[in-house]
Amino acid sequence: MKLGSNLLFTAVLVATLAALVNAPQPALAQTAIPYAELNGESPDSCPHLFTAGNNSTFLQYCVSDNGNISSIQTPFGHFHSGAKGEGYGLCQESPIVEYHDYGVSDSGNWQSPQILSLTKSVIKISRTTSDGRWTLVQTISKVAANSSIKVVMALTNNIPSDQVAYLLRFADLDANQMTYSSSGASAESVWAWDSTPDSAHYGLQLQTTAKSPFWYQQGFARRIPDGPNACDFAADSSRYGWVEASTNSSIAYVYVGPVPSLQTLTVTLSYHAL
Repeated sequence: MKLGSNLLFTAVLVATLAALVNAPQPALAQTAIPYAELNGESPDSCPHLFTAGNNSTFLQYCVSDNGNISSIQTPFGHFHSGAKGEGYGLCQESPIVEYHDYGVSDSGNWQSPQILSLTKSVIKISRTTSDGRWTLVQTISKVAANSSIKVVMALTNNIPSDQVAYLLRFADLDANQMTYSSSGASAESVWAWDSTPDSAHYGLQLQTTAKSPFWYQQGFARRIPDGPNACDFAADSSRYGWVEASTNSSIAYVYVGPVPSLQTLTVTLSYHAL
C-alpha cells in the first residue's frame, strides 16, 4: 500500500529512532498463526523474512503465503532472484491437468493456501488443487549451519486411483543480480552463476538432497526466464545442460513417477550459494 509523503516520513523516522535505541521489534500477528519475525527493512511484499549468519555466511530470503521464495540473498550483498519468480509446478498425466504457482504467475486452479505452522526458522504451507485431486505441503526451513534453504515438498494423491505426476521446482535466477547469468544442470542439481570475466563468480544452486521416491529426476537449464508448463517441463531447456550468459535463463528441477492412491510422496531440495 502506498503511504502519503507525511506518513512515509513519519514511518521512516519512527523506524530510525527505534533502531537507535535498540528497541525490540513488535510481534506481528496473522489469523491463528503469528508472522515470522521481520527485520525493520522488510518490504510490505515480504510477509515471511528469514535471516541467518553474517558476511560470507549471510543468508536472507522471503517466503510468500503461497510458498514461493520471492528473494534470496547469500552471502551478504549478493542477490539471486529474477523478475519471473520462483515456485512449484505439478502435472497430472492422465487426464492431463497442469497446475503451477511461480509467484508472479499461476495457473489459477489452486485453493487458497493454509499456513500449518510458522516459527523463526520454518514455515509449513499446504495447498490443494481446485479439483481436490492433489495436495502439496511445502516445508521451507532455514538451515543456519550451512547457510542454506531446505525445501521439502510432500505431494498427496487424494483420489482412489494411482496417478502419474510431474512435480517441479522452478526459479528465475539472476545470479549476483546479473540478468544474463550463466546456468547449468545435472541429474542432481541446477545452478546459475555470474560468469563475468575476472569476477568472483557468485551464484546459487538448487540441489536434490534426499533419495527420491519418484522413478525419474533431472535438472534443466532453461533458455528463457519464464516458468514452464509443468506438463511440458523440458520445453525451452538446453539440450547440453548449460546456458551461456548471453541468454536470460532460468532453472527447473523435475521429478516424475506414479503416486499411489491416497498416499504421499516426498522430495527434499536445498538452495545454497555456489
